[in-house]
Amino acid sequence: MTAEELRDRLFASAERMGWPHEEVPSFVSPQFRGRPDASTAPLPQEAFGIRLGAYPAIVAPVTLGTSAEMQEALKLLHSQMVIARSYMTRTELINAHIFICAVNPSPKADWRSVIDIAERDEAVCRKLVWLPDAKKLHTSYEAFRDRTFLAAPWELAVERRDAALDRVQGLAAKLLVEAGLDEETASKWIDIVNQPDQDEDTMVERLVRARGDLQ
Repeated sequence: MTAEELRDRLFASAERMGWPHEEVPSFVSPQFRGRPDASTAPLPQEAFGIRLGAYPAIVAPVTLGTSAEMQEALKLLHSQMVIARSYMTRTELINAHIFICAVNPSPKADWRSVIDIAERDEAVCRKLVWLPDAKKLHTSYEAFRDRTFLAAPWELAVERRDAALDRVQGLAAKLLVEAGLDEETASKWIDIVNQPDQDEDTMVERLVRARGDLQ
């Protein structure tokens, strides 16, 4: 699989959610915004700059080899993201991501520990790695997508129209009765506490009167 494949799948996921999406070539430019000269830092090859809704990102391939090789790849990606940030708005900066498409995994490499190195490193921005499974390509992408801001867990939820949403109030009434109040007074107390725009002294006085301690 390639970074281009990951880019296209991310676009499809964004479209499914009704989000705008576009390629942003400036995010993978060798030049900082407003500067005519190119950066002297080594940069990744075959990377794509994209925007998914309010989320800017760089999508890049990384050969999944040793831990040292991943560290070197991260240096290149960090350099590119620093340039990309110069083209982002202030509100976008906090949402920046790097999506890594793992390619040509070495059969001798400890894939999980190498991926962990990348995903635990939050320098510059958050990073997530897609390790495609050629035999279950769609399933492996969905597992990756579900770890991103494109996840839509509500699509799998079973709709219930009779769910008990106010369990806390029922628990409060039960505890008040167990503490010695009768059910009617407990209900009055809950109603009083839920009243907005009342000061503490007024609330206390109303609670006391509800118990009948003040006539």
